[in-house]
Amino acid sequence: MKKTILFVAIAVFFLSSCKKIFNLPEDKPFLSPDANYTSAPVLRPIMGRSSLFSYFKSDNSSFPIKFEIVDFTNLDRSPSDKLNLKRNVYVWKQAYTGNEKSIEEINAKRSIEERPLFQVNSAGEFIMWSSATDADFRKPQPDTAYRFNVKISNGGGERVLGPLFLAPLATRPYEPSYHLNEITAAPRKEVSGAVKRLIPATLVNMFGVTTGNPLVRETGAGTTTLKQDVWVYFKRKGDGNTLTIKFFDKDSIAINPLKFNGTNWQKLIHGFNPVISPTSVKYDVAYPIPLTNLPTPYTTADGLQALLTFSYNRIGFSGLRVVATMTLPFNIYQAGDWEIVFFFHNENPKFEDE
Repeated sequence: MKKTILFVAIAVFFLSSCKKIFNLPEDKPFLSPDANYTSAPVLRPIMGRSSLFSYFKSDNSSFPIKFEIVDFTNLDRSPSDKLNLKRNVYVWKQAYTGNEKSIEEINAKRSIEERPLFQVNSAGEFIMWSSATDADFRKPQPDTAYRFNVKISNGGGERVLGPLFLAPLATRPYEPSYHLNEITAAPRKEVSGAVKRLIPATLVNMFGVTTGNPLVRETGAGTTTLKQDVWVYFKRKGDGNTLTIKFFDKDSIAINPLKFNGTNWQKLIHGFNPVISPTSVKYDVAYPIPLTNLPTPYTTADGLQALLTFSYNRIGFSGLRVVATMTLPFNIYQAGDWEIVFFFHNENPKFEDE
């Protein structure tokens, strides 16, 4: 180890001496003529979510590079003052782990800072912060976009890149949101003309009380004979920081959550102080959900979504234990008192043993 350190020190000294002895030029900052936002599409952030766009290619240019958004206008080149919009956002000061024991512990790891709603960072990445709303940036059809350039500079020179375009999409405060138009957030329609519904990601080994048939997640997709036995609703009920889970049968009567007897309610989400009643399970939570893209026991494998897993077991006709499960990966981006409701609208699930 000592020999290695000595060798490195000698090499650094030798190289430094060579520059002086042979009058070699010092390294100078370099700004490549080919540095650019290559193949950058129109930026389409969804309002109400923090979005990061990474398209800058430095082509071996020297960092640090200064990035500055310039010439920000409406699509018709008329001036726009949208870059002046600032608002408070959460910024992480310490790493989130998923092991935090309270909202207070989570919030101690992040601070509230005022930031421009749309900005470019020191790596050339564009950020639209979650505090940006439809009222801030959304424009009526068909004039949906803004136009701008980016000035880059270092000791090797400066260039102006562009034009680039920003076309914000309407707020969809949760995922999944495939039942909403991705541009306008208006409800979509099925082939039959009915309003498109959210459904669970999986529905396994659940049987109906009346028919004894398996409940189905979806059959006949894209046809007028579409069947979905469970619908999911996201409802924002207030301005707090809670998440409530509810289940309803086909008569809109609440199902006791404890009937899902295989569910680990303490570890269902990264929430706190769970209150289980005959009609719901309520948690105190920090938003957004999930808080970061870190995989934890409460998320999908990639960490991009929280994952609800409900299960119950019962004895079937064969005398064997049947384990039923229902899952829903999800995100909620806007703080509030939210409810996620599962509605068994066709037939009630059978919880009792045979």
